[in-house]
Amino acid sequence: MPFKESNAAMRAARLIPQDLYNQILANLPIACVDVAIVARGAVLLVRRNDPPARGAWWVPGGRVLKGEMMKDTAHRKAREEVGIECHVGPIIHTAETIFADGPRDIPIHSINSCFFLYPVSPDFSISLDRHHQDFRWVNTVPRDLHPYVTRCLVGAGLE
Repeated sequence: MPFKESNAAMRAARLIPQDLYNQILANLPIACVDVAIVARGAVLLVRRNDPPARGAWWVPGGRVLKGEMMKDTAHRKAREEVGIECHVGPIIHTAETIFADGPRDIPIHSINSCFFLYPVSPDFSISLDRHHQDFRWVNTVPRDLHPYVTRCLVGAGLE
């Protein structure tokens, strides 16, 4: 049975100590969930503050926590990273990414699944976390994106 997140203390208790996480990053792929949040015919992109892909436009997302189901990760990442309560739809793209510029100068290999999400309320506002510096809504696929992000946007219905 999956863990149910009830508060920040429970989530913090599931985080891996940093030294162990560094060893995992150096030796194993990381399971991640990204979210293509769709509203008014556009998809939300965020500009990353952290490696990998620092400064790049990306879809919100991050690692799956031990005992957390992927749909729960999608819901959590939308809420934590951009402050939007969302309904979680299907997986629209799955791929691997490998970056030489991972966190703490450790190359990162991740296995990413991108979910289609849409806000619960039409009257939402964006509240970025510390991992992002800006956001924008796109209704067509920009040409300057990482191929993984492009495929997420196409999976969300953009051209």
